[in-house]
Amino acid sequence: MKTNKILVCIDFQEQSLAALHQCYDISRFLKAEVVLLYVIESTDLFSKLFGSDMEQTKAEVKQRLVNLIDKECATSNLKFSYVIRVGKVSESIIETAKEINARFIIMGKNGSTSGIKKFLGSNTTKVISESDFPVISVKGEHSIGYKNIILPLDLSKSTKEKVASAISFSKFFGSHIHIVTVHSVGIIYQATNLYNRIKKIEKIFHSNGIECTHKLFKRADKDDYEYVLDYSKEVNADLIMIMTHQEGKVRDYYIGAFAHHIINESEIPVLSLTPTLPQNEETVMDALVDPFNIF
Repeated sequence: MKTNKILVCIDFQEQSLAALHQCYDISRFLKAEVVLLYVIESTDLFSKLFGSDMEQTKAEVKQRLVNLIDKECATSNLKFSYVIRVGKVSESIIETAKEINARFIIMGKNGSTSGIKKFLGSNTTKVISESDFPVISVKGEHSIGYKNIILPLDLSKSTKEKVASAISFSKFFGSHIHIVTVHSVGIIYQATNLYNRIKKIEKIFHSNGIECTHKLFKRADKDDYEYVLDYSKEVNADLIMIMTHQEGKVRDYYIGAFAHHIINESEIPVLSLTPTLPQNEETVMDALVDPFNIF
């Protein structure tokens, strides 16, 4: 059974605080508690400052978390708690998410690894690779809310999960869904299975009262992910939804090339999903209505 908790990874750097602020609307969406996680490891900034005195390090971290929660509670009206762990960052994040049965993991991702090693920058990909939970990765400051969502679609069975998630977000945030497909030149798109599937998906969105548009790109001199990223900027998107694992693939450390580029290069928050919904065609429509058990 899912709990109403969202795990937000904090290192007190600017990017993790941006990720924290990004979670507020989702917390209200799910009526969820925000759990802040700080992981102490040997290369951590606090460990460098306070040497080998782990208890003192924990006390300093605890005080900063308490101060942060006091500040954020006053402005957000949300419920907060915190967890401090010692160990490897990516492993600690995944273990904590399992312990609290998180609805989402929200992480900042840094654009540079220069200077002091950042808590999140080198661990985001590892967490997304191994997590059974949806992960939202955030780079930079963003407006709150998800008015424009990019949904790249292909012929994979995992399309069900992306459509289901888009429906849930759209119902709450009033989002406009922008379906994006990239098609090979020289083939009549309207005669393909992908075109027929997109038309069915559009019908599902419309029947749920959701606005959607379909943007088709003919593959030419760019990789597929570049079309998606460029279009995301064009429509001022707030979120890109992707699947990070292909069905039948070994889960550990596997992220498809397309998803990998989107996660690492997008300036827009990315929601990384894993295939979890039933694959039986007779039951999938029920799952599409409410994949996160929200409504």
